[in-house]
Amino acid sequence: MIKNIILDVGGILFDDSKENLVKLLNKNCDLLYKETYGKGFKECLLGNQTIKEYLNTLKDKDNYQEIEYVLNKQNLYRTYPIMSDNFNYIKKLRQKGYKIYLLTNITKDSYYYINDTINIDSTFDGGVYSYQEHLIKPDVKIYTLLLEKYNLSKEETIFFDDKGKNIIAAQALGIKAILFTSITDIEGALK
Repeated sequence: MIKNIILDVGGILFDDSKENLVKLLNKNCDLLYKETYGKGFKECLLGNQTIKEYLNTLKDKDNYQEIEYVLNKQNLYRTYPIMSDNFNYIKKLRQKGYKIYLLTNITKDSYYYINDTINIDSTFDGGVYSYQEHLIKPDVKIYTLLLEKYNLSKEETIFFDDKGKNIIAAQALGIKAILFTSITDIEGALK
């Protein structure tokens, strides 16, 4: 019986998609998305570099102004908006008695923006955040950390993420994990 639900944040509760940027900027954003969230961005997710430090490494990019706009913490409500319907559904699951945890690759700026938007501590039962732990999915250590920190039984836990490699890593540890494409994935898994 499932008692614990672990969620990624981006793509489930907040829209970090390229499509959101396309809507916002009204243009093709393939290159912008790639350059904004390229290899170097991983250091921000690991908490080894601030967004400001990361932006300094991109100053020579032709689209630097757009990259800066996307990553600026004052613009996150536009570039990383809450997915209200999904969030409200998750709150209802908690009211039904499920324990809800977050496991996400996230920067410090994004964490504080999300906390200001939805008050993480009062909305969820706990979480593990990449920038705090210096671990990033799909590293199995971050999943193990969450399970141990909250004493979660794998048999009573299900994990949802919008990235296949993160699902595979969770499954390799024996956690039931489902690729998230829409809220119906969660609804179906909990029936």
